[in-house]
Amino acid sequence: MFQLPLVFLCLKSGEKLTQLDLVIPGLCGPLPDIDRLDSKSIHALIAFLARADQQTTKQKSFHEVLDSLFALDQSKPFPAAALSLLASGQYTEHGFWFHVDPVHLQADMDHAILRDTHGLDLTQQESESLLEELNAHFKDDGIRFLMADKDRWFLNISDHEKVSTTPLNEVISRNVYSFMPEGEDALFWKKFMNEVQMLMFQSQVNAQREQNNKLPVNGVWLWGEGALPDRSELQSMEVYSQHPLLKGLSTLNNLNYHSMSGVKTFIEQVSNQENNLLVLDDLFNVTCYGDVMEWQSSFNELYASWLEPLLAWAMKNKIKVNLHACNGVCYQIASHNRFRFFRNKKIENHIKTYE
Repeated sequence: MFQLPLVFLCLKSGEKLTQLDLVIPGLCGPLPDIDRLDSKSIHALIAFLARADQQTTKQKSFHEVLDSLFALDQSKPFPAAALSLLASGQYTEHGFWFHVDPVHLQADMDHAILRDTHGLDLTQQESESLLEELNAHFKDDGIRFLMADKDRWFLNISDHEKVSTTPLNEVISRNVYSFMPEGEDALFWKKFMNEVQMLMFQSQVNAQREQNNKLPVNGVWLWGEGALPDRSELQSMEVYSQHPLLKGLSTLNNLNYHSMSGVKTFIEQVSNQENNLLVLDDLFNVTCYGDVMEWQSSFNELYASWLEPLLAWAMKNKIKVNLHACNGVCYQIASHNRFRFFRNKKIENHIKTYE
């Protein structure tokens, strides 16, 4: 199991860091079932959560937590597309931006189950070719496509912005008919998504994929609408993450962003400022796939490589950790919590199943 050298467990002389905001979407599910969950790491996590002070919040998703931490206007949609493009240096102020991520739709009589690119083995060349076809087809409609990488596509348009969508991660492995766009311009976007499906059905890229026994990329998922928000009133915050949304939010608000490769690097570089935010998104998408054993394997790895040494460091230095599991609860973990042995340590009190 990963162990930090003693020198990294202690803060340097003079440092005054007293608390850390830690965001881990997917940490508490939801999962299809939890009866099969059983590992030392999971029981250790439940012990930490059971002993922590728990504060109920209104933020029940990753984007809602980020809205709150970055003091954004929570009455507006979370502009995931614009922020991601800002992070990659591709954002322009003209028009409105959406994610239109490539997906596979497995259709049946009365439903269609969505799969994202996890497991599709989509190549860079295939992605570029499909976007070239989309740009040629929709050019006269004033719709422009681009990509940040082979799995993340974007759309720019000058109107039809009055729509409400559902983030991709909330639709994975679900029936898409329950999550279609809503709002004044919903019909336009439903027709657009159907037209994309017909175009991709005819694509030589997908014909070749099927010949190679690969699932076709037969649709896109529209989400993440919204213009860039105004800068928040945050005076300062050090942001540590690998997620493009955090880089975009940091760029927007002129905050220091650190791309972290491991817990040792984080502890070496963590600031002594009052506001420090660490985001670990390892469980974000794996939670959506519905494979409980895959989730447990990913969690065990995350606990060994990040959570165990991080919490040991925090407890050693009397740093309060505000753990946001993106489930409507903020767990406040502090060194004095460790004496609460009487707390109920049932898994179902903290890791939830689908409603």
